[in-house]
Amino acid sequence: MNNKKKITIRYFLYILGGAVLGACLSLVCFHAKIPFENLFSDLYTRLLASSPWLCILLGLSAVVLCYVPLAKAKKRIADWNGWNDDTDDTFYRKTEVLLNISIGISSLAMMLYFMAFALLTIATLRKHVSVYLFFAVVLCSLFFMIFLAFPQRKAVEQIRILNPEKRGDALELHFRKKWLESFDEQERIAAYAASYQAFSSLNLVFFALYILLVLLIPFFDIGFLPFFCIGCMWLIPNGIYLRETLKRKKTQ
Repeated sequence: MNNKKKITIRYFLYILGGAVLGACLSLVCFHAKIPFENLFSDLYTRLLASSPWLCILLGLSAVVLCYVPLAKAKKRIADWNGWNDDTDDTFYRKTEVLLNISIGISSLAMMLYFMAFALLTIATLRKHVSVYLFFAVVLCSLFFMIFLAFPQRKAVEQIRILNPEKRGDALELHFRKKWLESFDEQERIAAYAASYQAFSSLNLVFFALYILLVLLIPFFDIGFLPFFCIGCMWLIPNGIYLRETLKRKKTQ
């Protein structure tokens, strides 16, 4: 049997196995609908009721967590005067890791905070949270957004001290474009590889989310909107990837 036939047979086995597994999970979900429905409903109600405190806790934790590595990196740069035990290469690598951790925490925390804030909005509309408490959390959110944005600027400024050739301000609109343009060839290759890995992982995540929503249909009144949103988020990056690939093929 040649390699092409093996791949074809393996592909159909994957499809068949996925269909059987999906059917089994569907049967389990339908038979376990009542207990799981009550469990999910109770957890969701408690989550809605605790959404204001979840927002505040998440915001405070994010601010502290992103400032700690930033402060460590700033201290390392301020103390660096040539007699440190680290070699230049080790010093740059360790310091940039701390700065990138600070940037990563602040960026991811903002995304998580938007999700928590959406939960708070739903809780307020469904009368689980008072309007006054909602606006109090909104006021706190403004401060959290500010305190999460400025560490990114500070971290970028510290990176520019280590690498003066880097350009861009983290708070300006086209920062990522300017920042990427200031990369050397090795840094660009690493950035492109990471971007492609993120793109590939997103396809798996969207597929898993689709399967999860299908399994949750018996327990929640999901409707078509979540499937539409996931479908759009799945189509857009793949469409852009295909368009950019074809564009570059034509110019080569």
